[in-house]
Amino acid sequence: MISTKQLIYALAVEKTLHFKKAAESCNISQSALSTALNELEKQLGLQIFERDNKKVLITPVGRQVLDKARQVKTTLEE
Repeated sequence: MISTKQLIYALAVEKTLHFKKAAESCNISQSALSTALNELEKQLGLQIFERDNKKVLITPVGRQVLDKARQVKTTLEE
């Protein structure tokens, strides 16, 4: 089951385009953030982020997922 934390973590990576900075902003370890996002991608059956040692890119389908994640987050905050 997808958790709101996973969505928040994904939005943090989108904002920073950096896993370490996103983890710091979420007050978790980088490995915990990576594990949560890998599990999210596995549950959805798609890749949200393209990663390598130097950069993070958002896939086209990842943009759609992140748009929905923002909507969910906004709804929860109301």
